Amino acid sequence: MTDETQLTPLEEDEALAAELALGLLDGDEARDAVARLSSDAGFAQSVRDWQERLAGLADRLTPVMAPARARQRIRETLGHGTAPLSQPASGPARAWWRGPFGALLGLVAVAAVAAFLWLPGQLPTTPTTPAPDYQAQLVTEDQAVRVAARLAGSEMEIALEQGAVSEGRDYEIWWIRPDGSAPISIGLVPHSGSARMTLPASLDPSEGIRIALSDEPAGGSPTGQATGPVVAIADLTRL
Repeated sequence: MTDETQLTPLEEDEALAAELALGLLDGDEARDAVARLSSDAGFAQSVRDWQERLAGLADRLTPVMAPARARQRIRETLGHGTAPLSQPASGPARAWWRGPFGALLGLVAVAAVAAFLWLPGQLPTTPTTPAPDYQAQLVTEDQAVRVAARLAGSEMEIALEQGAVSEGRDYEIWWIRPDGSAPISIGLVPHSGSARMTLPASLDPSEGIRIALSDEPAGGSPTGQATGPVVAIADLTRL
């Protein structure tokens, strides 16, 4: 008997295009599908069609800054070329789409995936580091911890220059506007070395901005607002 649930080749291509648009593929399957975008115009169009359908789901949503742990999970899932903002967890990694937040993260990932995967023939390149325009030096009261934040255009580099975070904790960076609005998380401090991140378009640097450093649970604040003590704060100054 013929399996009535078996997909036709056209249906299989459509399902593959949907999975690629959602960011559900990985490994060889993802690489093969991305390579196919430049050689199969029909498949590339199907992927674009799915992107448009999925992007329409967010048309009526109010944009908000996701917690640092969610943004970092998306970066790791997409294999972004910049340094990770937290130490890797021990033990074998679990496929992200099989977790309870897989579907939500898949939708959030659509815009980020479209930004650098869907241009045929384009490969990630190593970004150059322009001279910084602004900086903030975050130093704890006891001088034990020093974190440098440097901003060039919309690219911010965060470096732990002195000290170390406690086990099971992370330092989180916050953007504070002079209008008294709620601080905005812009990422976690790497446990060693430095890390770069792109600021949202809504965050405009100026000399009235202050940068704060809080001590948070591993992975960052679970609420999107600082839950641990603010251990350092500094003005964002022009260089």
